Amino acid sequence: MRRGWQVTSLIMLLICIVTGWEAHNLALFDRLGPGPGFFPFWLAILGGGLCAVILVQVSMTPAGSAEGDATLLPSGQAAWAAAAILVTTGVTAALLDFLGFRITITLFAAVLLVALGDRRWWLIPIFSLIAGFGLFHLFNNWLDVLLPVGVFGI
Repeated sequence: MRRGWQVTSLIMLLICIVTGWEAHNLALFDRLGPGPGFFPFWLAILGGGLCAVILVQVSMTPAGSAEGDATLLPSGQAAWAAAAILVTTGVTAALLDFLGFRITITLFAAVLLVALGDRRWWLIPIFSLIAGFGLFHLFNNWLDVLLPVGVFGI
């Protein structure tokens, strides 16, 4: 596992370096504020720094330690939760244009909370409605980001 973490963090570090270099070739600022290269550049800097920290931490961990002997894939309840998150995310992406943002994200949040083990029946609908309708209101009305409405007009 240790070698896998080292290789993965090194590859991600190289991706961040290339992304930062390409973003630096774009304008970081323009007359209106941040340019097209601003966010990719700083995200590449942040990601590269985090990859470097991971690489150093993994390399300094002793070879026989418990952290280095971790398994690659989860098992038991964690595996079911991970599979539920992946499937739910895929279904959400497929239904987003058809059902619209509000309905899809409300259902996504409800299913996600249940998949993650939350059983408080009163919290699930409250959080789901805030996630679906609250985020739609925030993005659509305050930030002027158009989100899909869907076939029902909701």
